[in-house]
Formats: sequence, structure tokens, C-alpha cells
Amino acid sequence: MAPCSNGYSNSEDILQARFVLVGLIGSIIALFGLLANAALATLFVSRSTFRHSPFFFLGFVALFDTLLDMVYLMLLSAPIVAEYYQNETLYILWVSYVRPIYLLGQVFKITSVLCLIVASFERYFMTRHWTFTGFSIRTRWAILLSVIIIAISVKLVTSNDIVLIIRPQCKLFRRYTVGNLSERAWLSGLVNTVTIFVPFFTLIFLNGGIVFMLRKQNIQQLRSLITELTMGHDVMKIRRRNLRSATNTLIIIITAYLISNLLNLSLTLTEFFIPELLQQKHRSAYRLAADCASVLTVFGNAIRCPAHFLTNSEIRVQFSIMIFGEDDKIVDRLPTVGRRRSERIDNPWFSLILSVHGEDENGHLETDHLTKNRKMSVLDKTLLKRNSTIGIC
Repeated sequence: MAPCSNGYSNSEDILQARFVLVGLIGSIIALFGLLANAALATLFVSRSTFRHSPFFFLGFVALFDTLLDMVYLMLLSAPIVAEYYQNETLYILWVSYVRPIYLLGQVFKITSVLCLIVASFERYFMTRHWTFTGFSIRTRWAILLSVIIIAISVKLVTSNDIVLIIRPQCKLFRRYTVGNLSERAWLSGLVNTVTIFVPFFTLIFLNGGIVFMLRKQNIQQLRSLITELTMGHDVMKIRRRNLRSATNTLIIIITAYLISNLLNLSLTLTEFFIPELLQQKHRSAYRLAADCASVLTVFGNAIRCPAHFLTNSEIRVQFSIMIFGEDDKIVDRLPTVGRRRSERIDNPWFSLILSVHGEDENGHLETDHLTKNRKMSVLDKTLLKRNSTIGIC
């Protein structure tokens, strides 16, 4: 019969540390991320000006990240809080939903990552080819549907590998364990590694390429000359200010993404190539490191909305309109028609300019030909959570 010990020599200390790290700190961050990403998703998906722009994919990234934050609270926080307070009802409830919610979390995670990669590809092409105006709305919906199908298909391959192990001879909080007993455990490990490794370096390459191209002086001088001759000197001031905001957003999001996923990536590679090092020789350290990685990824997820909000004044204005409604002060802060048109013309050449175009006083969008060519940057960090016994990834 399997022993009831969880394998830790200092179980009480581990439980105390995990409660503080995952149950308190992680839950607070996840709750904030859930609310912030829900607001961001509502803004980007519900507003036609965002939905018909490269912010389309960012809206669905925020939507799936909202669901991932909910999964974190249900899968990681709930059992630790239940064990810490000896709440058997909560723990039994967790046992009843752990496997399906875990699989849904996997689908949400992969979909979020793929949407982020597609958004980065779109922005990359808009930067590299200044005549490229972004995908059409039909193409975006088709890509989104394909991304969801791919995410579901990937998890169907390994869905039967995750099982709930029951040890009836043990006490309640030691009786259940989520594990992998399949002979294809290597396949699950490979899929998990690829879904973390590939997005990590793909996003570094794409965003690094965008920054590099924007810093090429000859291209910048040509675009600046065309813009100034076309729209005047004032537009150049707007462009420089918006480009500075976009650069600040880029730095914050990429830095947060790298920091939050570096530990996750390191643990995943070690799990795949040297599993006995963590699972047998350093079990307690591995448990806490896995929890730290989960909390870091939740933090990276939660920081996206503040990054957009703090570095882009137009998004702040749109948030104010969405929450408080339009008033005279807010309307005065919105771009004039002339400025909006200048931004729309400027955007094909400067894809990292973050611009938000409001609706007219009747609530209808402008229908001139410039409206069909909105350009907005899309930058975000992906939320990647790990599978640390009962983790999300």
C-alpha cells in the first residue's frame, strides 16, 4: 500500500510557507489580475474601435487570462486553504472538479499564448512592411477559431494522462493526488515543455525585431519626412509622444514577462531532462520553487492592464468613458477628428504608436476610408503556468 506521507520531512513548515505564498500572496494577485484583465477584455472586445484593430487579439488574450486567474484560485489556492484550515467540505469540493478544471486551464493557457503570438506576428509585419494595414476582421476571427481548435486538439492528445490517485488508507488531506500514470508521460512532458519554450523565445524574437526595425535611422527619417510633409509638424509631436508611450509599454511588459516566466522555463526544462533531480533529491525545494513560479506567472498576468493604463493616456480615457460614461471633460480630452485622421495615416509607418479612436457624438463610428485602416500596436506578455503536481500549466 502506498504510504500516506507527502514526502516532505517538514510537512507543517511546508504547509505554512505554501499557505502564505500561494493562499495569501498568490490569491490576492490572482484576484486583482482577474478583475483587471476582465476590464481590459471588456474594453478591447466590446468596443468596435478596438475590435477592428490589432487590439482584437489582445482582448482575447485578456479574456483567457481572466479565466486562467480563476483557474489558479480554484486549483492552487483552494486545496491549500482547505488543508490549512482543515476545511473538509472545501477540499471534497476541490476533489470533485480538479480534473476537468485542470484540463480547461490547459486549454485557456495554450489559447492565450497562441493569441499573443498571433498578435505579435501581426504587429511585426505591420512594422516590417509599412504598407501592411493588419489582418481583416474576417481573417482575425478565422485565426481565433483556429487557435481555439489547436489548443483543444493539443490537450485532447494528453487529456487521459492526468488522473486522480486515491489512497483510501490515508487521512482526507493525504488521500488524493493529481498525477500522471500513463506510459506516455514523456509525451505530456514534451507538450508542456514545447508550450512554454516556443512562446518564450518566439516573443523575444518578434518584439526584439520590432524594436530593432524602429531604431533603424534611415527608415525612421524617411517615415518622419513623409509624415511631416503630409500632415505637418504637429503630427510629428504626437507621433513622438505616442511612440515614447508605446516604448515604455513594451519595456514594462517584456521585462515582466521574462522575469515571471524565467523560473517557470528553468523548472520545466529540468523536469523534462533530469526529473529525478527535483522530484526525488530536492522535493521540498522543488515544491516551493514550483509555487513561486505559479505566483510569478500570475503576477506577470496581472501587470498587463496597469502597464497599458499607466503608459497610454488614450486607454485611460476609454476606461473612464467605459466606467463613468462620457462627460464634457472626458470628451475634451479625446482626440479631435483631425488628430484621429492624422494618427490613422501615420500608423501604417509607426506600428508601435498606440492610438485609440473614439466614437462620434451619435455613438456611430466614422465611415470614411481612413477608419478601415486603423493601426494599433499589440504587445503583451503571455501567461504561462506550470503543472506543479496540481498546477495550471
